[in-house]
Amino acid sequence: MDATDKQAVFAALSYLLSYPDEDWRGEFSEWQDIISHIQHQPLKEHLLAFMKDSAAYSPEELIETYVYTFDFGKKTNLYVTYFNSGEQRERGIELLQLKDLYQQSGFEPTDKELPDYLPLMLEFAAVADHEQAAAVFQKYRANLEELKLQLLENNSIYTRVLDGLFIGLEEIGVERTVQP
Repeated sequence: MDATDKQAVFAALSYLLSYPDEDWRGEFSEWQDIISHIQHQPLKEHLLAFMKDSAAYSPEELIETYVYTFDFGKKTNLYVTYFNSGEQRERGIELLQLKDLYQQSGFEPTDKELPDYLPLMLEFAAVADHEQAAAVFQKYRANLEELKLQLLENNSIYTRVLDGLFIGLEEIGVERTVQP
């Protein structure tokens, strides 16, 4: 995956896992166009399939699905360090380490979200070099695999986005932690 494709892939993944509010819906066709230009065919197919599935939902239904999936599910939330330590003190250390890594890389995240919020991590991956992005995601690969398993168990439409994420991660050198 070249740098342009990497940036488009991880930015699109961030968008797709973000809260589907009015702004999200307003950018939908623009992102659909960006995704349709991704060179990696299987990855592109997963992301476009999710977009097709999500378009079948009314705005209210999609928001309800998102909230039910990510905001109410302890095993399906988008805060990747939560899978390791929940609300424990160790999580704070991991969050500080992530924030420091972002700043050292020149990435200035917003203070609206914690540094382990998956869409924010994906924004970082879009602009970071392969090695920096791979290092962050390698550390949390098992957490993301657990998230995907839970989404699969719940028959979530977001499973397709995680499928695309794992293809993208493998493309930048993040190795599987669980063998099929």
